[in-house]
Amino acid sequence: MAERLPPEVQTQLVKLQQLQSQLERLSYEKSVIDSELREINKVLEELSSLPADTSVYKVVGNLLVKKDKSSVEKELNDRKEILELRSRTYQKQEDILKKQFEDLQKKVNDLLQKYYPQGPSSSPPKA
Repeated sequence: MAERLPPEVQTQLVKLQQLQSQLERLSYEKSVIDSELREINKVLEELSSLPADTSVYKVVGNLLVKKDKSSVEKELNDRKEILELRSRTYQKQEDILKKQFEDLQKKVNDLLQKYYPQGPSSSPPKA
């Protein structure tokens, strides 16, 4: 039969799960941003090999709209700048959350050692 964890440990485990969930969500969002950045960089690289007076077509909804190369490059560079800023911000948040997660994980392990000195399979100390 499973032993019941002390409320203090249960509370910390819930916090740990919440942090893990936040980390996973943040990591996913950052990967989406990084993917879009890679795509923009590829497009900018292709555009740089075209002559300046080249017309290009941009997808707008279900339409292709003819645009001049320089305006498309400007739009892409603006979007790239925004995404790079968001990526750096997400990286900082991710670093902070990882540190919090590691600290909380250590705290949970310390609590478990306090309540279960020989491991969770032994019986808890009598109060």
